[in-house]
Amino acid sequence: MTTRNILTLIFLSIFSISCDQLTTSFTPKETFTVVHNEETMPVWVYGKSDAPYILLAAHGGPGSDVLDFRNYQNGVGFKKIEESYLVAYWQQRASGQSKGSNNTKYFTISQYVEDLDVVINELKTRYPSKGIVLLGHSWGGTLTSAYLKDLTRRTKVVAWIDAAGLHNGTIFSSSTRNDLIREADLRIAANQNTSYWQDVKNKAQNTSTPLTEINSLAYGCLNNIPEVVTKVNLADFKHTQRALTSNGALFPEILTSNNTSGVSTLTIPVLLLWGKYDFAVSKQLRDELMGVLPPAKLTSVTMQASGHYMMFHEPELFASYIKQFMDKL
Repeated sequence: MTTRNILTLIFLSIFSISCDQLTTSFTPKETFTVVHNEETMPVWVYGKSDAPYILLAAHGGPGSDVLDFRNYQNGVGFKKIEESYLVAYWQQRASGQSKGSNNTKYFTISQYVEDLDVVINELKTRYPSKGIVLLGHSWGGTLTSAYLKDLTRRTKVVAWIDAAGLHNGTIFSSSTRNDLIREADLRIAANQNTSYWQDVKNKAQNTSTPLTEINSLAYGCLNNIPEVVTKVNLADFKHTQRALTSNGALFPEILTSNNTSGVSTLTIPVLLLWGKYDFAVSKQLRDELMGVLPPAKLTSVTMQASGHYMMFHEPELFASYIKQFMDKL
């Protein structure tokens, strides 16, 4: 297996929850497509028509399927948000039903930022009276933080929700290892499944342990954490060949990308949502943002029974935090 393929598998398992094409029927308020640089990307809009805001969801991956937000475990979290607000589900380049070129020149962070800007402009044209709240989960946090670095583009949104986003890829590996070691120490001290957690600690401490294995530990250990009541089975999810191609091109760039200083000057309201037991995208990333964002505009919430996929681990609570945040805008 080549180095690129190894990195691709790491990134897909960390950030992608791309299901097989689902046949669940749905009746969105509106469906439209955005065409940009050889890619046709669908957008579905659901929710309350007279709401003052649209929540624009930037999914993980790169290469996952945005409809997973509505379909996996019945999509309770996002459907609850739709009761109060409009939600726009944008299928990113090389994701789900999106169609286009496999030319890797299009698989760059800057290209995805361009795509996001085109989608936002289209939403503003179709819904001129509504403010746009930008939500990024996981890789979506990389994408949305890169978008918000631009002083002109950031004026197009009224708020940012960072749901366990990787805005700084340079500390991705080290922070995950540190989190696993810290959690292992706590479990060992509490005499909980000590042999398992000692093995986790040994592997996380060993710098020769491959990132693929570290990533597997970051998710697999949740099965040994009873506080995470609702489990998310990664075996339920699939990825496409286009997702592999886009990940292979994007992953090395993401690992060297750091958007911290770019978002430190934000003046719009920001909500940080993290799972207490998220070891895939460390809470160290959240803490870094808390250290640079203006406190008066910042809300940070730690979901006590969640891992990386808080919208599935605690869906109703996930929805309530987002609705409370948007209600105050």
